[in-house]
Amino acid sequence: MTSSVVRARVSLASKDAAMANAKALGLDLSTIIRMVVNRLAIDGELPEGLLKPNHETLKAIHDLDSGKDVHHAKDVDELKNDLGW
Repeated sequence: MTSSVVRARVSLASKDAAMANAKALGLDLSTIIRMVVNRLAIDGELPEGLLKPNHETLKAIHDLDSGKDVHHAKDVDELKNDLGW
């Protein structure tokens, strides 16, 4: 099997936390990355729950659905003006 290197930029804090969590699971970060890439390549899917929204995102969705703090613009020009464009 010929292998290839995959590179991704992440913050140092994220890398360190991911490495520590991987170690706690008895794995290294390279193995976890390999598992995700292979799953995507073979099944065309990401591991279940990977794209699950966090609490902050769920709250934002709920607030939007309920109309809380939703801004309404009468047209695109008003929206651009409100956004400072």
